[in-house]
Formats: sequence, C-alpha cells, structure tokens
Amino acid sequence: MTATSAPAAGFADPVQQSQTAFRALLDAMARPGRMTLIDSAVGHPDGVVPALAAAALTLCDLDTPVWLGRGLDTEAMRGWLRFHTGAPLVSAPEKADFVLLDAAAGLPALGMFHHGSDAAPEGGATLLVQTGALDGAAAMTWHGPGIRDASTMPLCGLPEDFWHSRAALSAAFPRGIDLYLCAGSALIGLPRSTAISFTAEA
Repeated sequence: MTATSAPAAGFADPVQQSQTAFRALLDAMARPGRMTLIDSAVGHPDGVVPALAAAALTLCDLDTPVWLGRGLDTEAMRGWLRFHTGAPLVSAPEKADFVLLDAAAGLPALGMFHHGSDAAPEGGATLLVQTGALDGAAAMTWHGPGIRDASTMPLCGLPEDFWHSRAALSAAFPRGIDLYLCAGSALIGLPRSTAISFTAEA
C-alpha cells in the first residue's frame, strides 16, 4: 500500500456481517474439528484468505494487540487492520491477544505466544492460521469437550511438528492457546481444551 492508496475493503455491512461471522466463530470453537463456513463476502489484502480476513475483522479491535507472522506482515495488511479494526500491532509475539499466521510462509514455535497464567488462563493468545486446505489423510485424533467420542483429523496443511507441539500444550490446561485454521471461506476451531493423539502413521 502506497502513501496515496486506500486499504482494501472490509465488510460491506460491518454490523450484520460481523454478527454472522461471530456466530460462525463460536460454532467452530464449540465443535472442534467441524468445518464451518464463514462470510466470504469480505474485502481483504492480496494473499489473505476470506475466512482469516472475516475472523480478524470480527475479533480484533482497539483493545486487542495483534502480531503478524511471516507472509502476513506486509504494509497492506498492517494498514488494512489499522483502518478497519484499530487494533494495535505489536512487535513482541508474547504480547499479542491475536496472532495471524500464514502456514505457507512457515510457522513460529508455539512457545513464543502468551499461554495465559494460572490466575487468568483465558489470557492465552488466539491464533488465526491460514492454510491451503483443511482436508487430507487421517493423521491424528482430537478428544475433548464438543467432540462426541473422538474426531479423526488430517494435518490440515500444517507440518507434523506443529501438531506435536500443540499436543504437548494440553498438559498445561487450562493455560494454552486457541486456534482457528482458515482455508478459503472455511475454518476449523481448536480450543485449548482439545487433546490430540496420533495414529501410528503420523
């Protein structure tokens, strides 16, 4: 974005679309592993998928520090977020309430982010990760609230070591991180309460 160019559009109807998107985000987090469609009629900078854009517009505001990972830390994305949400952008990942990541550009270690504290576990960060796909061969199993028995899941375009790192965080529950995986106009929620185990092939 140049000094004279305007940020990309966001929601055409911010009130209605953000309410619809918020319900989709709640539903995805209440039913871990279930793919949910989110409002795709949303403007966004180049290289950002609609699901991540809609989630960011819905969740981020003046009081929620945001950290942008590689691939998303661009002038266009920074200007778009500031213009549409007013969210402060931080340079230290551990200070962020929301973290926006692009799996294709590489994912940082999960230990970089705030996991909450024993007194305030809800302070852990929420990660919005865009990926190429949410399907694939079965590689792990999710267990926990909102899942009947168990849910067999693919790697969703993320590296296996990322999932092993996330699985290890379950030992610290209720501290941890919440996660949204975004591909196209679809997303999957993974709350910190969900435990992960691996198949023999993973």
